[in-house]
Amino acid sequence: EEIVTLDIDKIDFRDAKTTKELFRKLLNFIEYQAQVIRQLKIENQQLKDEVARLKGAKGKPKIPPNVPPREQKQPSTEKSKNWSKRSKNPKIKVDRVISLYIEPEILPPDAVYIGYEPVIIQNIKLQTDNVEYRRGHYYSKSLNKHYYAELPKEVQNTQFGSDLKALVATFYYAGRVTENKIHSILTDFRIFISEGQISNILTKEKSEVFSAERAEIFQTGMRRANYFQSDSTGARHMGKNGDMHYIGNEEFSTYYIEQNRKRETIRKRLGLLDGVLTPTPMVTDSANQYDGIACYHGHCWLHEIQHYTKMKPYLDYHRSILGEFITNLWEFYDLLKKYKSLPNIDLRREIEQKFESLFTTTTGYFELDRRIALTYDDRDKLLMVLDFPEIPLHNNGSEIAVREGVLKRKISYGTRSELGKAAWGNMLSILDTCRKQKVNFYMYIKDIYSNNFSMPRLADMIPKAG
Repeated sequence: EEIVTLDIDKIDFRDAKTTKELFRKLLNFIEYQAQVIRQLKIENQQLKDEVARLKGAKGKPKIPPNVPPREQKQPSTEKSKNWSKRSKNPKIKVDRVISLYIEPEILPPDAVYIGYEPVIIQNIKLQTDNVEYRRGHYYSKSLNKHYYAELPKEVQNTQFGSDLKALVATFYYAGRVTENKIHSILTDFRIFISEGQISNILTKEKSEVFSAERAEIFQTGMRRANYFQSDSTGARHMGKNGDMHYIGNEEFSTYYIEQNRKRETIRKRLGLLDGVLTPTPMVTDSANQYDGIACYHGHCWLHEIQHYTKMKPYLDYHRSILGEFITNLWEFYDLLKKYKSLPNIDLRREIEQKFESLFTTTTGYFELDRRIALTYDDRDKLLMVLDFPEIPLHNNGSEIAVREGVLKRKISYGTRSELGKAAWGNMLSILDTCRKQKVNFYMYIKDIYSNNFSMPRLADMIPKAG
């Protein structure tokens, strides 16, 4: 309104302060108009493309921008360390040894045997291991009853061994291979199995055991956690849109497919009664559904910084102001990382003072100043790390975890039964917890499919909070 009603004849240009303030307002107005024009151009092109599509024509082709050349690193002035590639042989499991000899007649007379030179060749064999069990069979005429020798427990009531079942689950969950592709692979190896049987292995086999595994991972993980993180992504179940929720930390992962991502849904999953907050510190992005869940709730710094890095000012003057602020912002973030590694009262005071100084700044770039004020309003959640140095500064752990659900959704679209929904949650929980505890996923689920249960359970591996 000030710009609209501006009377240039009434401006005293000898007043430097007033003139500078006027130019600042004009630049912000130009910036605002440039942003609106940029967005209108995008929307206008989208409408043109849609009109062209409705007329049966093609819209404007989507041509990706040129990739900017990478900056050449300046040669370091520091003396480089001597580096050599380490042998991986000590880590390789040797399954068999073949000794090779030299024909004596090709050796000179003075040649003396001094040992051997090991060369390890890694290989894997994929072959069938079909077993015909010849069960002893007896018949009692007096009792009119047949007697059969008992099958090993791992192949009772099934046509397939635990190795095959574990391979199917590993292909599907760890390898992200679709059921029909798994069927094609197994058929090539002359395994006679239907897609329906593959589906049953993935959803019905040991479903109660896998559900119990996930429940135990969640309960033990939350009980022993000094913090937890949460995030969600879209998921489809029986043709309806829903959400896949992740709850975990660096020691465990659990996944659940729910109808929505409302606060009440998350509270119910955490087992919270009405009005009760969990005392375990929680770290999330700034989504509203996570408010009112934990007594101590930290926000992700990287999400906050993205609000600034995504700003694309039109004017060089504003770009310069934003660039300087972002530099100061990353320096402040480095200070927080330093505090996490070595908490102390002096550094805490420095961080609190720098936060006040940085986020009460008035730059004159209106859009940036508005964003700075919003960050300041989130002060308590962004500085939660000062009270709980063990919590992460960002929510990247959750972002990476929910990505697995995103990929499964893109490949398999969604789940079509309650058993399938439970199977996705169960297996993704076990898969990611195995990764975090450095456990072989294939071996772990084979141990379950075989009914041996000889391996330590994942829940028992989760360490207590330090």
